[in-house]
Amino acid sequence: MFIPIRTDVPLRRTPYVNWAIMGTCVIVYTLQVSVLKNGWDRPFVLNARDPHLWQFFTYQFMHGSALHLLGNMLFLFIFGNNVNDKMGNVAYLGFYLAGGVFAGIASVLVDTGRIVGASGSIAAVTGAYLILLPRSHVTIFYLFYFIGSFEISGMWFVLAFFALDVFYQFGSSGAADGVAHMAHIGGTLFGAAICLLLLWVRLLPRDMFDVLALLDRWNRRRQHRDAVSRGYDPFGYSPRGAPPRREAINPMGDRIQDLRASISDAIAHQNMPEAVKLYLELRAIDPNQVLSKQSQLDVANQLFTQQIYPAAADSYELYLRAYPKADQLENIQLMLGIIYARYLQRYDKAKEALEAALPKLHAPRDIDLAKSELEEIQKLHSPQA
Repeated sequence: MFIPIRTDVPLRRTPYVNWAIMGTCVIVYTLQVSVLKNGWDRPFVLNARDPHLWQFFTYQFMHGSALHLLGNMLFLFIFGNNVNDKMGNVAYLGFYLAGGVFAGIASVLVDTGRIVGASGSIAAVTGAYLILLPRSHVTIFYLFYFIGSFEISGMWFVLAFFALDVFYQFGSSGAADGVAHMAHIGGTLFGAAICLLLLWVRLLPRDMFDVLALLDRWNRRRQHRDAVSRGYDPFGYSPRGAPPRREAINPMGDRIQDLRASISDAIAHQNMPEAVKLYLELRAIDPNQVLSKQSQLDVANQLFTQQIYPAAADSYELYLRAYPKADQLENIQLMLGIIYARYLQRYDKAKEALEAALPKLHAPRDIDLAKSELEEIQKLHSPQA
């Protein structure tokens, strides 16, 4: 048994609409089993042989069993929260209902029975998740001979379920298992297509993690490889006054953008060694490149942790120059002074950084540390009798 339990994408805001949809489904099912018994719920179930307009909305909130409800709510909780977060509450509600309607239409075209359940709408949500967050990971709990968990790419997880629906719908077994696989297929295609369109026309905010950004980076890498294969040297030197070559400009700009996006991606997934490796490549291509404020500081700290002290000092210096009004610059100057004094033996630079930091330090421990480092430097530079 394999059960998804969470994603690695943090929420920026509370997904109130997704929670309200889940609550509505639970309330409706409670009414089904307590009040709407013995066929009283038939007007609200989507009848493929005689569909009515309202049924394309009402069937989305009804379920055939408690297990059916539980499975759907689990998937909605895991994927719907992030999609709600990306779209906002009003847009997400409209998208969810439209996805259910489209899934219902797709199912009515091939099925002949009664259709209930939120899985078509949830399939639209997973299709949206595929487009908006293809680089995310889903944690899977497994219970077989052993109990444990593992992570899988969110993109491959959604595609695997879509492939299963296609297999069961069009395979030899058809839809004999009683599952409306065509509703899942229609919902997934609707969710993916709508989100691609919304990203394309920028009605949804773009970021470096959506599928269009992923394709853009792939295309830039392809252009860079093609340029290198034609003899372009990305680290070569062009003499002053030499006419610029088209292939010597665009590929480097694309490579820089690709590296910056990959660094942000690595930091977002807490893969700091990879971020450091990419950052060093970026700096080798263009020494003037600086990351965003927090990313630059994170990379500098990681360089220090990995004991790459020259690059760490360079990164801290770049941070100080790029963000002169940032908070707690004195702590950066203190760290810089320690690196120069203890690891690089550049005592003039160490003294300069420590003296700049000392008047602004507040913590007694930091003040004592700066003073002791300055005293050590003074001893080393004091003339011997």
